[in-house]
Amino acid sequence: MSISLKDQMNKEWFIFKGTHHLGPFSLQEMEEFVSVGEINAQSLVWREGAEKWEALGKTRELQFLVNKTAPPPVPSKSTTPPPAPKAALADLPDLPDLPDDLPPPMPKAAKRPAPVEMDEDEPPPIPLDAILNPDGKKRVFKKEESDRFSITDPKVILGLIVSIFILVVGWFYTNEQSSAIQIRIKGMMPVYLEKLQEVATQKTPSFAMTMALSLDGKTLYASSNKEGEIVSIIKMQSLPKRTLGTDDVEIMVRGVIRNHLGEFSRMQLTKGPQFVPGEYNIDFTGRRIHFLNRKFRFLNDISFFKKLNTTFTYHTSALIYAGTPREFETKITQYRERIVEEKMKPFADKLERFQTFQSLLTKTMENYILTLESVKRAKDMDGFERGYIKEVSPIIQSLVVAANENSKKFEGDEEAPKNKIASFKTQMMMGKQIGELASDMIVETKKLKKFNSAEKNALRANFEGRYKNIKSQIDANITLLSAEIDKISN
Repeated sequence: MSISLKDQMNKEWFIFKGTHHLGPFSLQEMEEFVSVGEINAQSLVWREGAEKWEALGKTRELQFLVNKTAPPPVPSKSTTPPPAPKAALADLPDLPDLPDDLPPPMPKAAKRPAPVEMDEDEPPPIPLDAILNPDGKKRVFKKEESDRFSITDPKVILGLIVSIFILVVGWFYTNEQSSAIQIRIKGMMPVYLEKLQEVATQKTPSFAMTMALSLDGKTLYASSNKEGEIVSIIKMQSLPKRTLGTDDVEIMVRGVIRNHLGEFSRMQLTKGPQFVPGEYNIDFTGRRIHFLNRKFRFLNDISFFKKLNTTFTYHTSALIYAGTPREFETKITQYRERIVEEKMKPFADKLERFQTFQSLLTKTMENYILTLESVKRAKDMDGFERGYIKEVSPIIQSLVVAANENSKKFEGDEEAPKNKIASFKTQMMMGKQIGELASDMIVETKKLKKFNSAEKNALRANFEGRYKNIKSQIDANITLLSAEIDKISN
């Protein structure tokens, strides 16, 4: 038996759900619901003209949907819904006649369901999963409380807690971001205060920091461009020749930078006798505590919030000096000149002595060669001897005596530099060698009564060889001392 297009499109079927009904639907729509499993034989249905709500499988007009048989003829319609139960009507006052198009009362209920007006051209969506249990049995619906608001509902309490937490987080975040950055420190040169302010207000994604010293030289300050609380470890190392001291200095500073500024009044000296003002290399390591963990300390025990903390490393240099940079440059120049002079003095004194030995040796050799070439008899060498005794010997003796006395000062002193003692002994040896050379020149020459060319050449060759040996030793010491002086001055 075929179904006419009119019957298929006529929307007259209602489906019962819990405490209300859905519909109306056409026969074609009912067939589609069955085919996709949204309703089955146990689903309660009703149509205009039916006496009561019945299971779909027991409704003669719809049995074919689940039994796959032809639909039965459509009975005449009744426009009057089924009567309410007598037990309920007995206690009620007379009521006016109901409209003909109202749906029947809900099964086993004292009140009729309110009619549902639907747009026939656009059927509403049907949450049919609420009609049936998984096993196909009719679901018994209790009075729904989900639509009611209760302050004691756990979901409501959780929602309130989450909302409050979000508001607090938003407030703190806004407060962190919008607070104006202003570095104020009493007792600091304005030039360094401006530098701290400049770094603190940098709007760069990378970390930056700098340091400065207070006017009294007792407190170090550090500023960074990152907000929050940063637990800091700062290692400071003096730059060579850029401090008002001669020793290398290393300092360790530990503390906290809060709201872009940290104050450090205690320093640990790890190298050097004491802290000296000047330029320092700065190696910074810091760990920023996230503002949530800072405001709510218990969050630090939670892994997720603990990971919000950030680690920073940074390298820079800064002038750690209480006065102005120009004043520091003037002082460092004067100080370096004085230090160089003090360091150079012992080397300069030694260099001067060896240069004196060199000059005396050269003068002795030249005088001997000139005298030897001009005389014909040994007694004519008296002029060379008198000149050496008068002009050269006293100076050599004084240098040797001074070197001997200085050497004795350090004898027995285990802490005395060995190179200093060796230098004095070298000076004594040079003086003695020059004196012995001059003495041998006089003695060896006077042994010969007359001179011929061969004898003069032999004497000259002998003493020139000894002269060159002594001079090479003196030159070596002069070169070494000159290099030390150049090293200090540079």
